[in-house]
Amino acid sequence: MKVDIRYKPSYSLGFISLDGGEEVRVEGGSMVSMSDSVSIETEATGGFLSSISRKMFGGESFFQNTYQAPSGGGEISVAPPLPGDLLNLCLNGPLMVQSGSYVASEMSVDLDTKWSGAKTFFAFLKA
Repeated sequence: MKVDIRYKPSYSLGFISLDGGEEVRVEGGSMVSMSDSVSIETEATGGFLSSISRKMFGGESFFQNTYQAPSGGGEISVAPPLPGDLLNLCLNGPLMVQSGSYVASEMSVDLDTKWSGAKTFFAFLKA
C-alpha cells in the first residue's frame, strides 16, 4: 500500500494505491473516488455492539467500508469530512485520536472506542 497526500495543509486528499488483493478499511463517507475495478464491502466492523459503541461514543460511522484491489491493483482517494489535513502514521502501539478524526487504515489496525469523560470522546487505534 502506498499513500500520497496532496493539497496540504487544507483540503487534503489522500491517494491510496493498492497492490493486487490488498485491502484498506475506510470510514463511511470518507471515500472520494476509486478505480472502477476496486471492490467494496460495507459492514458493521466488530459486530453490532462494537459498531454502536463506535457510533455513540467515538463519533465514527456505524458502518465501515473495506476496499479490495483486483489482481492488477487499484487506487482509491479519501478525504476528511471537514476541511483539514491528513497524516499517514505508522503505529507502534496505541494512539489516542480525537472523535471523528479517523479516515482510513490498513486492515491490521484495530479501531476501538473508549470513554474518557464527559468533556470529550476519543478513539484508540492499535497496531
